[in-house]
Amino acid sequence: MSEDVIYSDVVFVKRNEIGSNDPDQSQLDVYTEKKLKDLQKLHSALNDNFTAVLQDMHDWQQNLSKALDDSACPKDWEYHAGKCYFFSTNTLDWTKSRDACVSDGGHLVIIKRKDEQEFLMSIITKYKESFWIGLTDEKNEGQWLWVDNTELSPDERYWYGNEPDNWTGSRGESKAGEDCVIITQDGLKSWSDAFCSKSLRRICETRSSRQP
Repeated sequence: MSEDVIYSDVVFVKRNEIGSNDPDQSQLDVYTEKKLKDLQKLHSALNDNFTAVLQDMHDWQQNLSKALDDSACPKDWEYHAGKCYFFSTNTLDWTKSRDACVSDGGHLVIIKRKDEQEFLMSIITKYKESFWIGLTDEKNEGQWLWVDNTELSPDERYWYGNEPDNWTGSRGESKAGEDCVIITQDGLKSWSDAFCSKSLRRICETRSSRQP
């Protein structure tokens, strides 16, 4: 039995290799290079615009924050964490300072948080002066009370060095000793007791209409 063998013609087509002399390829290279440069320019422009937009957003947020802070407190008062603080420019003794704060709609500052102490320090270091705060042991020696009659917490005390020392003067001329407290620019631990009769600046505090 014979086998039928079928032959078919196979045609091989050799594609012309696209060489450097091919005009079509040269045009394509020029076009591709031009488009690439255009894309690079577009990317650079978009990147610049994006940076500008981010800066504008940052400036807007800063301005908004400042506007909110300004509207949250009376004029010349500083905002922090839901409260307003007034740093006086005139000086009074402690009792008159307490009364002046009440007249201004607040009270001598009561410090019960570390972030509050840090905020106050960030302000008074600019002035390089001492300020009265609302703490005294005038009623009972050694029993420190805030102006709202709450006791000083053992966990939130920022006495400087060996303070309070109830100093009575170089010759013991002040029998009552130092019964009122000042805050100085000596770092986080910056409270000292002082003679209540001293004339110093004061820090007043009140609640803000803007809550954190």
